[in-house]
Amino acid sequence: MSKKLSIAIIPIFLLLLATASVAYAMWSETLRINVTAKTGELDWEFMEGSTLLKDACGLQPGYGDYGGNDWNATYLPSPGATQLDKDVGCTNVTLIDSDQDGDYDTMNITLHNVYPWYYTHIAFKVHNDGTIPLKIWRIIIDSQEFYELNAQVLDEGLKIDGDGDGLNDTLIWWGDNFGVQLEPCQSADISLDITILQDAPENATYNILISFEAVQWNEYLPGPPP
Repeated sequence: MSKKLSIAIIPIFLLLLATASVAYAMWSETLRINVTAKTGELDWEFMEGSTLLKDACGLQPGYGDYGGNDWNATYLPSPGATQLDKDVGCTNVTLIDSDQDGDYDTMNITLHNVYPWYYTHIAFKVHNDGTIPLKIWRIIIDSQEFYELNAQVLDEGLKIDGDGDGLNDTLIWWGDNFGVQLEPCQSADISLDITILQDAPENATYNILISFEAVQWNEYLPGPPP
């Protein structure tokens, strides 16, 4: 091979090598995309200042107070009562932030100096203060979980043992709010009636703890998990 031919081949070889390097660089290039995802928040609260009590103990700051004389449940087995001419018992409600997240998630109802057929009514609002639509899935009353209020409970009320002596001494009527959808910033009006039954002992103070559990709106299924 002559020197001229060798000199001519070298530039061609270098050109091919450079072309291959460029192609390799293109083939091996990595495409990078930065994506930021922000999740929503599922959160609800008992609205402070929305509670109305039928027979409050004195003037409770932040609560609507009907006060006055006691009420007697003379319309059993249906909800309702008539007012008496005596002021003996009374009802107190305290909202509790049990998980310290800034929202009231538990309602503590205390019945003072009450007696059989003493009656009270409590109304309040539940507020969706998260960013995700939610539905009320269940209610927890004194550690008992309820996923629905069937016809029997609606007609006769929910009987519970408030002092742990094995006898049902408290009757609760509750509106059926399961499955109600609350959009962010939306609230729902909820109320309940409480009547003390004949098996209530003397000198007893009753505490009833109430809380809710809500789920994301598209995950709601009536009843307990399968």
